[in-house]
Amino acid sequence: MFEGDTHTRSDYRGEYMEDLQYHGLYSITTSKDGRFKAQMYQCPNMQMAVGWINALAFDIDGTRIVIRPPQYGVFVNHGPIYIRANDVEYMSDQLPFTIPGTNIDIRAHKPPWKFNIVTEGFDAWVEMIQHSEQKWSFINTGIRLDPANVPDVGSEDSVCMKGADASPIADDTSEADWSATLFSTEDHNHICAYCTAHNKKSWLKEVRDLKCVKPPPVPPAPPAKEQCDNTGCSWTHAQQLCQSLQGNDVLYNDCLFDFCLECIDEAAEAFVENEEDDHPGAMCVQGAPECAPDEVCTEAVKMNTLTVSHNNLGGVGPDDGAEEIRYGNAAVVNGRAVDLVLTTDSTFKSARPSKNGNAGPFGLLNVKCGSAVSVTMKVVDTETGSPVTLDSVALTWYDLDEGKRGRGRATVQTCGSTGAIVSENTELTVKREGGCSSATSSVAGTSNDNPQSPHNLNSVQISRSVTLPFKGVSEFTSTLSLAKGSKGRNFLFAIEPSVACGL
Repeated sequence: MFEGDTHTRSDYRGEYMEDLQYHGLYSITTSKDGRFKAQMYQCPNMQMAVGWINALAFDIDGTRIVIRPPQYGVFVNHGPIYIRANDVEYMSDQLPFTIPGTNIDIRAHKPPWKFNIVTEGFDAWVEMIQHSEQKWSFINTGIRLDPANVPDVGSEDSVCMKGADASPIADDTSEADWSATLFSTEDHNHICAYCTAHNKKSWLKEVRDLKCVKPPPVPPAPPAKEQCDNTGCSWTHAQQLCQSLQGNDVLYNDCLFDFCLECIDEAAEAFVENEEDDHPGAMCVQGAPECAPDEVCTEAVKMNTLTVSHNNLGGVGPDDGAEEIRYGNAAVVNGRAVDLVLTTDSTFKSARPSKNGNAGPFGLLNVKCGSAVSVTMKVVDTETGSPVTLDSVALTWYDLDEGKRGRGRATVQTCGSTGAIVSENTELTVKREGGCSSATSSVAGTSNDNPQSPHNLNSVQISRSVTLPFKGVSEFTSTLSLAKGSKGRNFLFAIEPSVACGL
């Protein structure tokens, strides 16, 4: 049995001492099984600046019961008391009664200013006391639980009467978490109006200056919810239909609004389908040993191909000398500049060797139709030429399309990657065999749909791209092949995790 006057407590001799527990929202107790919770809100005492109960809140098997103070200055001569249960208001002069839909009784005990709240395993008495001359009121209470359901002494759920050791559930800082409060925002507003009016009468400046603590204002309901309320649509169902778009506030709210206009599921479903086509996410090709698009997107080293310092892959020119394409100062890794060097140990047939090198931010290889070439990309120290191992790196091939009737169909095969990542709307035919991933074009394309930047792809451009992540490598190889066709086609690439990052 817990009971008492919160601004006093007794020692082992039964003598009362001042309790330094202060004002604010406090937990009284929570039963061991969590079925019963009790909280109180305390204004400071006008003379002593210590806490005293001005409002009570109970949660009993999910039923919320709140006892609030009267309007400050309104003396009701010990009753009746306002009792709110699940947002329905009752009066203590209606006693006794049972809260509808529950087995919780509100029983008379010296009514209308003292009563009991009773259900199986729980019993609380509540008493409102008012001062007729000074126009203030406070509440006394006692709570009885089954012995086996009493919280352990010293636990977070034990009775709160701990003097200076007691701490409020939340304070008036902007970071305060009010999610545990059993009082509604309206309750807090009412209580704080009472406390503020009371504090202004205090002869203690520190009491007059006290700030009443309460949750921040509840933001207004979104327009979509208002629309659902107006048309009688289910707001919960709307949220379920649009949940896949929750990562984008604008799209999510537009989807909700579409449903709430007429309560038609198809409206939200069509919106989601269209947005998923326009903003596809990333997915892993089945069979990959490891694939984590979010991790690849954030951790992969990025390199650029803007500076072509040498261009003679496979000896086809346009430069003489070493048979490689070298991209100088492609990145800085651990404080050292690195180059990206492309070589091949097979015959390289290029329809237009002058195109090799780059196209804006992309690396570019022009391959003759009806041929294939294996290209190895090596990361080396710019000064020493030594291999540089990267913890995480991702190679993306773009614009994998073909000519009419499948002529010049493009395929990229890469072995040694941890997986292959494509968009949810991919047009590519992708598969994983052994340690190798392949992606093959399936749709004809033109120069009009070519990407301009690896960081700005539309839904068509990302549907024709594949990202291949690697871990702990200094080099990686892809084989590029084209079906028979006219002349040649360009393969665009970047050391960027583009597809893993989605749109």
